[in-house]
Amino acid sequence: MIKIGIVDDEMPILEKVRKCIENIPEKRKIEVETFHGAEEFLRRIEQKERYDILFSDIEMQEIDGISFGKIIREKYPGIYLIFLTSYSEYAVDSYRIDAYQYILKQQMEERIPAVLMRLIVRIEKERECFRWIGTLNDRQKIYYRDIIYIRKVKGSKYVEYVTTEGIYRERIPLEQLIRNMEADEFLMVDRGYVVNIKYITGVKGNAIYLKNNERVTVSRARLMAVKEKISRNWRY
Repeated sequence: MIKIGIVDDEMPILEKVRKCIENIPEKRKIEVETFHGAEEFLRRIEQKERYDILFSDIEMQEIDGISFGKIIREKYPGIYLIFLTSYSEYAVDSYRIDAYQYILKQQMEERIPAVLMRLIVRIEKERECFRWIGTLNDRQKIYYRDIIYIRKVKGSKYVEYVTTEGIYRERIPLEQLIRNMEADEFLMVDRGYVVNIKYITGVKGNAIYLKNNERVTVSRARLMAVKEKISRNWRY
């Protein structure tokens, strides 16, 4: 199931958004929960509940949507964030924090089903890409979409997966792992680091900045190729 959260401090809007979502043809694939404010949602997700998509109003009393969105981007970067607003001037702010979409409330009935159907297809494709690590008796499934970066552990034959769900280790050479994964979204920025382009927020000099507020240094030999690939990805 694809889990969707809706956050708004006005009950009529919550119910209207829910109806828009439940009217899509693929509703059997989704589970919807509503929250009467940002803090209620944050308390829920801190209990280790996982959400794939989040609809949030921008104009809320408790925590405004932009501030709320910044918290989500920092702590839960894997969530697809969709803002709802009555005013188009909020669009620039929503894109600054990497919202997937912003939707005017006047256009919800038309736009929510279309945006949601595209996202369902995208999430289903992402769920097809994963890697098992560990032993037969203790296996972990790591989805590519959750991997922020992979790094070689110095002085050992292990790599570490730094993900939105935690950090995991596997005994395998980094170069072999990348060949096995065959995933275009991963970019080798140094002999010991591979970064998921999806989690890059900016590039300055020879440093890449990530959605989890970490910074990774790019080797001089790879810098030009790395910047070109990031630029191509952002254009599309």
